[in-house]
Amino acid sequence: MSLVSSVEKLRNDRLLIEALIDRPEQLGPDFQPVRRLADDELVGYKATGRGQAGTQLSTTLALLESAQGLGLVERLDWAFRCLAFDTFIERGVDVEMWITPEPETYDSACPPRLATSWGRGRRSVRVAAEVPAHAFAEPESLQRGIAEFRGWGWRVVADDVADVPGGVALLDVVRPDVVKLDLDKPGRHPADLSPDVRGMLDACRHLGADVIALGVDSEPRRTVARELGATLGRGRLLGAPGPL
Repeated sequence: MSLVSSVEKLRNDRLLIEALIDRPEQLGPDFQPVRRLADDELVGYKATGRGQAGTQLSTTLALLESAQGLGLVERLDWAFRCLAFDTFIERGVDVEMWITPEPETYDSACPPRLATSWGRGRRSVRVAAEVPAHAFAEPESLQRGIAEFRGWGWRVVADDVADVPGGVALLDVVRPDVVKLDLDKPGRHPADLSPDVRGMLDACRHLGADVIALGVDSEPRRTVARELGATLGRGRLLGAPGPL
């Protein structure tokens, strides 16, 4: 890509993201069911944002990567967070909302224009805050984020950190309520369990944390998840992401 093309792409990305921040309803959101593996009972929805359809930022990953490069993650995250709250409240959803506050938002203040949505959401919506794997690279920031979530009465969900250097050891600092187990990653099958994954599952048992299996896309996957000790799951078998 030429320098001119790169500059033009950045300019276009900025315009697209600024438009999403100004009108958050364009961010989706998509909600994927979180279910108990034993009986398929719905216990929550994972809320995920995405860019406007038909643009280069239409996927969650592309949107987040561009926002990080442009320094817009904090503003975008707040816009999406409040949109998710408003959607839950307007639809009268009474299960837990699972969201992933990006580390750039830890210790940040809600923009004044979103204060009503934020205050109403904090009072009315039960939240499980997912801590992404890359947050474990900054332990001090991570601890501030965890303290913030706990102060709001949110539960904490740690990412699958079996492959993150030092991640399993930090679980004792985070003391999550739930830990993810990504079945799409290697070493996460009872017949081929890696030492790091075994250590993460041992830490879950020690901390009394539930395990949620990601990628529960079939009945055999559900069986694998339960054999590994997971009690919760997300995946195509349990429900695809979409509008509430």
